Amino acid sequence: MAGEESMYIIIIGCGRLGNSLASDLSDFGHDVCIIDRDGGRLDALGSGFNGQRIKGIEFDSDKLTEGGIQQADALLAVTSDDNINITISMIADKIYHVPLVVARVNDPSRKYIYDKLNIETINPVRLGAELLINRLNVKNCDVISQLDSDYEMISFMVDKQNPTNVISEIEKKYSCIISGIDRNAKVSLPKQEEKVQHGDRIFCTIHKKDMAKLLRTFSKEIPVWNP
Repeated sequence: MAGEESMYIIIIGCGRLGNSLASDLSDFGHDVCIIDRDGGRLDALGSGFNGQRIKGIEFDSDKLTEGGIQQADALLAVTSDDNINITISMIADKIYHVPLVVARVNDPSRKYIYDKLNIETINPVRLGAELLINRLNVKNCDVISQLDSDYEMISFMVDKQNPTNVISEIEKKYSCIISGIDRNAKVSLPKQEEKVQHGDRIFCTIHKKDMAKLLRTFSKEIPVWNP
């Protein structure tokens, strides 16, 4: 189950968005359970998916219990049916008290229903899977401190090489300040001409609007799906 960094996440719906989320979140080290009534969609996850797959009606209490909803840290309702997403979100929030519930809005004209019910939402046409993963504060990035409404101090792991790897170039390109590098369990103050390496954990202060772009540069690629 969830530790300090990993989470136990239930995903409702294994369409393109659910499939992408399940695969990526599992790759990031989270424990994932995905529920869908279509066994073919679950099979489409392939043998590389290490999470739990449950075939059945998405809002069936037995299936939710089988999926471990009592222990879930988060539930993502991302089917193509707003009625299912709303029902599942209310069950997860009001009955099982899941700490984080996020639902996909398919018909923008029905968003007012989600708002009235205080259900946190995402519109995949506009934002896609990436923002959902960022909201879950995935394993790769930790927010150390929120300095004000715009700036945060974060730490993240360098998971891939990138041509922009000199400290001074990174700070200039992403308007951030890098204050430390954890390399081989030893933290040091970086020099402007120093290069970051795969496996480094970087500590930096950055504007929220630039954070996703920085993480995309040095983290595992996350595909953005449209419905």
